[in-house]
Amino acid sequence: MRRRSKLLVIVVVAMGVGFLDEPGSGYGMIRIAQQEHDWNVPTEAKTLKNPVAGDEHMVERGRKLFRTWCAMCHGDKGRGDGMVANSLEPKPTDLTKVIKNQSDGELFWKITKGKLPMPGFEVTLSEKDRWAVVTFLRRGL
Repeated sequence: MRRRSKLLVIVVVAMGVGFLDEPGSGYGMIRIAQQEHDWNVPTEAKTLKNPVAGDEHMVERGRKLFRTWCAMCHGDKGRGDGMVANSLEPKPTDLTKVIKNQSDGELFWKITKGKLPMPGFEVTLSEKDRWAVVTFLRRGL
């Protein structure tokens, strides 16, 4: 099922098509943010503190999650050069250039909510897993 889920995400992201997590849909794995959605992170989100920041195990957990859910677009090293990056508009962000200027809360909010063509992972990943990805971006990327 994991391989099938990953393939479905690749196809959906590459096509720029999203679906909602509706009861009974059988999917329930991603929700792509609406096109009008922007990256204006709410003030309260910017101040969120990463509850797993000091946990070494979260770096590795975040690395695995990043490789599964993010690297196809952002690339293994976060440079926006993943295998489907060329098919996307806008192109995926080079995370290595932007994460140092953003708080953990901002990164968490962006991972949670998404912005086309990036899916939001609020439904796909648990809160702890989303924080693990933030921890990886900070300490393992």
